[in-house]
Amino acid sequence: MSIRPPVVEVIDQALVDVLRKQTPQERLQIAADMWETARVMLRGAIAQEHPEWNEETLNHEVARRICHREVRHGYE
Repeated sequence: MSIRPPVVEVIDQALVDVLRKQTPQERLQIAADMWETARVMLRGAIAQEHPEWNEETLNHEVARRICHREVRHGYE
């Protein structure tokens, strides 16, 4: 895997204003929802790539890719 140089993204001021009006809990919920969406999308892509894999193998591979390392059996 190659390392990409950092990319600075500028946030639109209107979005900044919306985010500032939200509570910390609301912002955290958005982040959690984004994480879950990424996990579901990754799982779907892996399942299409490996239709022969069972649920446990799929979940293990999703966890491995998200963690960028090996994950212990049983998610210990």
